[in-house]
Amino acid sequence: MMSSLRILHISEAFTGGIFASVTGLANGLAERGHEVHLAFSRRPETPADIRKFVHPSIVLHELALVRPISPRQDWAGFRAIRRLIREVKPDILHVHSSKAGVLGRLAARSTGLAGRTFYSPRALPFLQENHSPRMRLVYEKIEWSMARVAGTVVACSESELALVREHVRPRRAELIENAIDVDKVRPRKDRGDGRLRVGTVGRVTYAKNPQLYARLAQHAASRSVEFVWIGAGEAEDTRMLEAAGVRVTGWLPRASVLDELASLDVYVHPSLWEGMPIALIEAQVCGLPSIAHDAVGNRDIIRHGETGFIGVGFDELAAQLDRLIGDAELRRTLGDRARQTGLARFRLERVVDQHERLYRSV
Repeated sequence: MMSSLRILHISEAFTGGIFASVTGLANGLAERGHEVHLAFSRRPETPADIRKFVHPSIVLHELALVRPISPRQDWAGFRAIRRLIREVKPDILHVHSSKAGVLGRLAARSTGLAGRTFYSPRALPFLQENHSPRMRLVYEKIEWSMARVAGTVVACSESELALVREHVRPRRAELIENAIDVDKVRPRKDRGDGRLRVGTVGRVTYAKNPQLYARLAQHAASRSVEFVWIGAGEAEDTRMLEAAGVRVTGWLPRASVLDELASLDVYVHPSLWEGMPIALIEAQVCGLPSIAHDAVGNRDIIRHGETGFIGVGFDELAAQLDRLIGDAELRRTLGDRARQTGLARFRLERVVDQHERLYRSV
């Protein structure tokens, strides 16, 4: 029997898909007898009672990390992570998302842990289209520099791995695709009301492309299709969605999100950039035919023409949506394939296996 590892996970971004991915991995490792520590920062969307989402043996540590670049607060964050590393003395450090990736790798280098550190970007920061080209170049240079400070970069999708190798060029890069606890995802259910429901899951923010979703809702308005956005976020974008006839649910408990997902007939994921979106994986496992914008991560999940469609821009996505709205048999066929494929491909056990092997390789 292999000896257990002491593993410290750190994430500043602790909401949505990152929350699901990090807690899922941490729980899986804890269930296998590893000593797992989970350090995180709170955002408004972070669940209030984190303890109920994690294995009882996991030790939680709350940090005051901030999302924006702030020399004073980031220096304090670096010192807090360094103190935590010295306190926990982990065999493995795994940092998630860009801010923890920078501060955690610097702290790892200063504490002799550089060779046993892993970094999961979970959406590369230089893909952010709402920043200027100059700022995106700065983010790219930061990623390039940090890859030389410490650790192995762990990409969560093939297209993210390709970008890592092209732009970041780390000494070592590995691929471990995202996955979920498939047993918690309810299969799609027939509501029996004769009305078609289209939906998406996520924070209402620029990255998730609510403008495109609103246009799709307006495009299909004459066909009596109900559109729902499962989530909440920016007030201006929320008003824009509601003006287009979209029902915005607001933040819901996890079980309610999965209930809403299972009530859909078609899933749309219009996001502009991703790592490998958990919501789209859940839609596939749920058995929903899906349409997604051709972005990093999105294109790695859907098998075009088999489990859904990948498109570029409004015209392509609208045409694909029209096709699904008008063809119940196609919806059923793609949805059945999506569920069958998703159940086989996206099981959490596979991710835990791969991380265990990766951690023991250093």
